[in-house]
Amino acid sequence: MNKTLLLEGFRWMFILLVACVIIIYGYQRFLLHSSIETSLQTVSPDSTIIGIIQTHTTDNKEKVYEALYRTKDGKCYRASFERNGHTFIGNQDASCE
Repeated sequence: MNKTLLLEGFRWMFILLVACVIIIYGYQRFLLHSSIETSLQTVSPDSTIIGIIQTHTTDNKEKVYEALYRTKDGKCYRASFERNGHTFIGNQDASCE
């Protein structure tokens, strides 16, 4: 077997592996954003998510997701969500920056 052909095959396998990892990460991120947005819409309808912090450790060492969102009237809040079920825990005032 030709050595360059073998190396070319490994190169394309690596490129496909990296592409699959990127696609899977993007899909999981999309699912996370969708489920948090759905949970947030039950609490604050017509609000817009500005950003999601993947994990945040609270004072009692519990890991949660945090999302910064803006309401229709322009106020910003930081909401906390359970890590597994993405259910709303609570929110607090935050700056919009």
